[in-house]
Amino acid sequence: MTGILVLILFLLMVAVGGERGAIAVLVLCGNILVLGGTIILLAKGYPVFPVVFLAAVIISYISLMKQNGKNVKTFAAFAAVTGIMLVLSILIYLLVWKAQGGGLNEIQSMQEDIMYFYESDIHISMLQIAVSVTILSALGAAIDTALSVTSAVYEVKQHRPELCQKELFASGMQVGKEIIGTTVNTLLFVYLGDSMLLFAYLKKGGYTIETIVNSRFLFQELSVMLFGAVACVLIVPFAAYCVAYTLSNKSGLKKI
Repeated sequence: MTGILVLILFLLMVAVGGERGAIAVLVLCGNILVLGGTIILLAKGYPVFPVVFLAAVIISYISLMKQNGKNVKTFAAFAAVTGIMLVLSILIYLLVWKAQGGGLNEIQSMQEDIMYFYESDIHISMLQIAVSVTILSALGAAIDTALSVTSAVYEVKQHRPELCQKELFASGMQVGKEIIGTTVNTLLFVYLGDSMLLFAYLKKGGYTIETIVNSRFLFQELSVMLFGAVACVLIVPFAAYCVAYTLSNKSGLKKI
């Protein structure tokens, strides 16, 4: 059934998107291979953070350059994503590490298949994995938002070439304000949809609000969603500045 759903998705992407849809399918497959390779390297005992950093760079390059071509829009988006993810990674590390948000949460640790059939000591730092998962989750949202901003500013420059860097930056910020709400809502609904059964289980179990708020499982779920939203918000000024600076530079215009 999973294979059928994947096939339907790929066929629709090609049918609706044409050549760009086919490229999107190849990019998606490439990113899946990168993530698969990352998991294999981590399982073999390679250092977590260097492997995840390399994977993040490759995923950003594939998603931006291979799918949309090497141009002003993608280079500005790539620079913005790189800068904001370096800053955000430090914040993610500090908060996830401080909260000890890695490993099995309270719900998972009670499941019989975990207790009796799976080896819990896999000699991999669960805190480092938790940090890495949060970083990669935020990366996808940052890439999408950055390209939306840089593409919009690029089109503005094409139709209004007389605009200066400050005006282009203001245009990028305005576009960012328009898409932030829908992007954050998308992340919220993805989280809520994925967690509906969990919340029903907690309600039936009679857990108190204090227990839920201070639980590891709630932090693990919310941290991914919230850091993704934070990445979307912070990437807007970064992307707007990068594309405005590049388009206002004569050498940058020659590369369009």
